Amino acid sequence: MTLWAVVLATAGVLLSGGAAQAQQSTRASTAVAADQPAPEHVVWYEVFVRSFQDSDADGIGDLRGLTGRLDYLSDLGIGGIWLMPIYPSPSYHGYDVTDLTAVNPDYGTLADLEDLLDAAHARGMRVILDFVPNHTSDRHPWFQAALAGEPLYRDFYVWSDDPPDWRGALGGPAWHSAGGSHYLGLFAPSMPDLNHRNERVVEEVLGAAAFWLGLGVDGFRLDAIQHLVESPDGLIANAPENYAWVERFQRFVHEVAPDAVVMGETQTDMPAIVRYHRDAGLHMSLDYPLWRYLKAAIQGRSATDLAFALEQETSLYPEGAARATFTGNHDVTRLASQLSIPRRDERRVRLAASLLLTLPGTPFIYYGEELGMPDGPGTLDVEKRTPMRWQPGRGVGFSTATPWTDPGPDLPGVSVSEQAAEQGSVLEHYRTLIGLRNEHPALHRGDTRVLASGASALLALERTAGTETLYVLANLGARDLETRALPAGAYTDLVSGAAFAGVVPGLSVLVLRPDQNHR
Repeated sequence: MTLWAVVLATAGVLLSGGAAQAQQSTRASTAVAADQPAPEHVVWYEVFVRSFQDSDADGIGDLRGLTGRLDYLSDLGIGGIWLMPIYPSPSYHGYDVTDLTAVNPDYGTLADLEDLLDAAHARGMRVILDFVPNHTSDRHPWFQAALAGEPLYRDFYVWSDDPPDWRGALGGPAWHSAGGSHYLGLFAPSMPDLNHRNERVVEEVLGAAAFWLGLGVDGFRLDAIQHLVESPDGLIANAPENYAWVERFQRFVHEVAPDAVVMGETQTDMPAIVRYHRDAGLHMSLDYPLWRYLKAAIQGRSATDLAFALEQETSLYPEGAARATFTGNHDVTRLASQLSIPRRDERRVRLAASLLLTLPGTPFIYYGEELGMPDGPGTLDVEKRTPMRWQPGRGVGFSTATPWTDPGPDLPGVSVSEQAAEQGSVLEHYRTLIGLRNEHPALHRGDTRVLASGASALLALERTAGTETLYVLANLGARDLETRALPAGAYTDLVSGAAFAGVVPGLSVLVLRPDQNHR
């Protein structure tokens, strides 16, 4: 298997990389206009391409289908799109990659991706790719060559004839037998870990990143960021060498594309995440700690711990650290499912949306959340990734063929076509809150101060940017609450347009603007 060279004039470096199967782009992709808001100041949307929109009636979502739905995302107010893995892969989810510089044929071609980038950029939307540097598929040509005994590719992976007693990232065995030895696969036997102590491996990964940046992609979500390099003593997460790897990757990406987004999948504790920002220069982290507090606050009807978490983040995170906030993603049970016991609780679905879009951070909406879409039938991960519900009925408007996986039973009222025509729908609520956030600097880039609310169920925040000051009052309880958290004066609720009368209705979020005539 030959090696190839990628010359990156913009970065001033020469990298060697593995035999790429993808063809180089034949035309320059457009870019997001320079006057667009910074990536950390917009609302993002996570898309599983396989489940979003099928354009060729094979039951599988594809890039052309997503391109055809960009107006929907634009109307919603979305400023950025995160694509879950679009690479060739033997699995439905795509995290076991067989070629990191190609597009899964199920989803289309490189030209289809380039068309998507052009169309998204024309609408002011960035597009980032899920990037998987920790492991490959066991069907990747590198691993097949390693199994065949080729020394060059054998060293692309981590092997041991006498493996230590390590547990995998998901709790199972970390080592798997093959060819008379054992290889490291922290997530599954089908996902052998790459050896990032091998400089050739690092160069391959950087070369793949440069390929996509050259195509016009706006950055990456780094999968399994804390597991990239393991310590010899068995520390499989957040090892010291791991921070150095992330720092190198971040620096390289910004040499190639200074405005590119690098977001880490930081499923770890807050001090470790802070260190990725402080020591590795990570641009953006997925705020799993806040997600846990936010979910607990909604389910427990108490704002006390959520307020503490917000104060803690303000004091711990370095200035400029972008935090990606969310109420759901492809790895967790959809919030609408958790709030559907014993019955669907749309008031708290709206409450979750209101919190996500008024709290500090950069909101990421998982496709279908804006409808209050639940998981599909069953308990497997695939149920978190069922087809988008565009309309009621068979195929849910996702495909004219049988969808690749069961969307589940018909859910009256849970589709785009139904909610677009319904006043007060979850979709309308998301659109209103996203518009409000996009319009007001205090919400999308403002400083945040937690105020004493006087009630455990009531969260009170002061959000300030420049000359604009807004107050967010979130009542997580079922009964109405009075508050004395605000400075004396008159206020208007920007969500409803009504004057604030001093009472926060149960299960609601108010965004209050001081009446300057009474200040």
